[in-house]
Amino acid sequence: MSLLKRTAKRIKDIFGPAKKDPHSDRALDGLQKRIQYQFKNRELLKLSLTHRSCINAEHKKNSDSNERLEFLGDAILNCLVTENIYIRYPEYTEGQLSKIKSLLVSRKIMAEIARAVELGSYLTMGQSEKKSGGQKRFSIISNAFEALLGAVYLDGGIESARRLLDFLLFNRIEHVIHDEQNVNFKSKILELAQGDGFGIPGYVMLSEEGPDHAKKFRIAVEIAGVRLGEGQGSNKKEAQQNAAFNALPRYNKEYIISQNKGE
Repeated sequence: MSLLKRTAKRIKDIFGPAKKDPHSDRALDGLQKRIQYQFKNRELLKLSLTHRSCINAEHKKNSDSNERLEFLGDAILNCLVTENIYIRYPEYTEGQLSKIKSLLVSRKIMAEIARAVELGSYLTMGQSEKKSGGQKRFSIISNAFEALLGAVYLDGGIESARRLLDFLLFNRIEHVIHDEQNVNFKSKILELAQGDGFGIPGYVMLSEEGPDHAKKFRIAVEIAGVRLGEGQGSNKKEAQQNAAFNALPRYNKEYIISQNKGE
């Protein structure tokens, strides 16, 4: 069971399932406990949970749905994620940080966070959208989480938004970026190497240290004999993934060819 799924189960065990009326006081109290934030302005919370399908077709105000809050939340999310990984990984290049950021702010990860707190159960939407499974659709619940983040920012400021992400995302960054269900860096670099005619990348063991219960492996990845990156891990698989991750920003077809020619 993944970390996010375990988190979702723990939250559900503590607070129980979401209520049928998603905007009742009791339901909103439950959601606020799930996200560990209490709104001063509940109308902002309700607005963040209102899908555009609720709006009468003749009523054109976007402010009556969560779309504007989603726009704001997206900007806050990108800013705070960028800040966090910039501080967390001082040795990483701009290219490496960009890859991590793209994963962390992706629709997949936002939807997983939304599912962990059962955010879809608190959304109001049109009946047709609801019947078609809108409360579980990745695109809708990931957008709703961004809207919720925007609402927290307006209600409590940047520190409240940061604490929300600390609770739901930042404390599991390492798990997210090394989960092969999210990104398989070995597969990505294999695809690049084979696409350029270099064959299968080679992984070279550089060192193996520590006792059996706390091993540390250091492995390098080479493409056409050219070493592009090294990585460490508590097992060979993790070290290979980290080596491939570190090699991706340095991958360059012309560079590999020139190195093979001895230039």
